[in-house]
Amino acid sequence: MTQFAFIIPLRPKAESADWQGDKVLLNRTIESVLRQTYTNLRIYVLYTDAPDVQPADPRLVYVEFPFGYQSWDDLKNKEELFSKFKSKQKAVRRWDKARKLCYGSKLAKEAGCNYLMALDSDDLLSKHFLTYLFSTSDANKCSGWYLDKGYLYKDGAGFLISVPRYMCGLNGSTHMLHRDLVEIPDFNSLDWNDYNLFTDHGWVRGRMKKYYDAELIPVPKAMLVYVVHRSNMSQVYQKEFGFNLKAIIKRILRGVKLTAALKEEFNIST
Repeated sequence: MTQFAFIIPLRPKAESADWQGDKVLLNRTIESVLRQTYTNLRIYVLYTDAPDVQPADPRLVYVEFPFGYQSWDDLKNKEELFSKFKSKQKAVRRWDKARKLCYGSKLAKEAGCNYLMALDSDDLLSKHFLTYLFSTSDANKCSGWYLDKGYLYKDGAGFLISVPRYMCGLNGSTHMLHRDLVEIPDFNSLDWNDYNLFTDHGWVRGRMKKYYDAELIPVPKAMLVYVVHRSNMSQVYQKEFGFNLKAIIKRILRGVKLTAALKEEFNIST
């Protein structure tokens, strides 16, 4: 039976502006996965600092990242990463996240999971997400799927902002790939390109086509909520929930009332 794996990289405490808040977001994300109507799944949470509350479920595995946290001073490939991200903080965070995702993918493949997805700890999935994927998986012959549509949400808001297309430009939790398309690197490598499959999320679909001639299937409806907060690296909080004219107009045009049904579907608590 098809088994889906989710790899969640938890930001190290040293890189967190709100460690308690990060843990709350993580647990809500985990719950949104465990509530899936299709239940054959595994979740791998890769951490540097262990959360003090770990929900008990046999499908959920917490794994300490064996290569540890590397600060800017510890990095041995500073020049390459700085040229890519133009920021020491972004370089450290992306390097840590990408390697955790690769290690979690390694564990998922070793466990026999058929499809793998990177999932950020501030994203919520529709409880029907895996049921839809399973219905279109064609006995595990499908290359995978991508989420082109989604929602943005800020805690306390009574609405969502609809993202009608190119969700992968905003969010990294947008691709579910067949295990054969996820290559596991040599973790002694210092080459960013060996780790960036899921973190360079804007070109995953093109990458699959170019290197594997693999076509990913679009998910036809919004099944992802990106929880926007002040710690988002992309500054999406300011861009989408700020008080500039462009953001206000976008909220008016794309705002969706947060109904009880949507709260239940995505495990949104207000």
